Amino acid sequence: MHSFMATTILVYGLLAGQFMAAQVGQTPETSTVIANIRSSDSDTPANTELRRIKNIAPEEMWNRVTQCVFPGYPARALDSHITGAVDIGLAVSPEGDVGNRSRVLDGPPLLVQPAMAAIRRWKFRPNMVQGEGTWSRVRVLVRFNADGTTAVDFAPAILADSFGDPGTPKLTAAAVPKPASSPQCELMNEPTQAPIFENGAYKAGIGGIGFPGCIACPDPSYSDQARLAKISGIVVLHLIVTADGHTANIQVQRSLGYGLDEEAVKAVGEWRFRPALGLDGKPVPVWTDIEANFRIK
Repeated sequence: MHSFMATTILVYGLLAGQFMAAQVGQTPETSTVIANIRSSDSDTPANTELRRIKNIAPEEMWNRVTQCVFPGYPARALDSHITGAVDIGLAVSPEGDVGNRSRVLDGPPLLVQPAMAAIRRWKFRPNMVQGEGTWSRVRVLVRFNADGTTAVDFAPAILADSFGDPGTPKLTAAAVPKPASSPQCELMNEPTQAPIFENGAYKAGIGGIGFPGCIACPDPSYSDQARLAKISGIVVLHLIVTADGHTANIQVQRSLGYGLDEEAVKAVGEWRFRPALGLDGKPVPVWTDIEANFRIK
């Protein structure tokens, strides 16, 4: 690996997780990108996964909203005076639905699940570029206020898109509140789901369980066999991030072969995380998926 390119490492569950940038290696012919860390939800048809994505200005994204839902305030969080914003990297599919590329960037664990449950129900007018239906992207700030109300703002996306927009750093991105011209939003008062514990770990982002954050995540190598065969695609790994920030129980959920599965498992086995936090604020083990996107350049 000789030079570097920016990519994303997203810790999530969805839709929901924690989002952070990393660096990955690249050769002149190939690059290996760790694209997503997420839970096992998959609500996007496979044939839309590789379409291009475009960053949309917050004002324009509000004009595209056709259906919106604000979350109810969880009673436990309100009683505990837990306030704040759940910061979401929102990805809208070419059909206008909230897709599984969406990721939670930050937010109080007790507020993440109700925020994401509401945002999943949003609908948008699809993005079209010269007749091509593309993904579209914006940041969403779901606010839980001290008076028990909730609100939603949009802000510029922080990642580069496929159309030359380099993205906007979070610290310089101004939020745009819901304009009066946007459709009236429903209030979602469904009860918050209880934590789910199975096979030795919790499911991240459910019932107030938090998300791990990658702190040392080097990219996997491109195997010689795959490079010669010019193989591109995604390896999906299902695994536990332990309470001490290590990986365990790594399973190949989607295989590419050509030695790429083994390279992904080898690399991810060495990754280190900030562990997810449970309801009491202490580290807990969580299940998550990792997508390793191998691309021939």
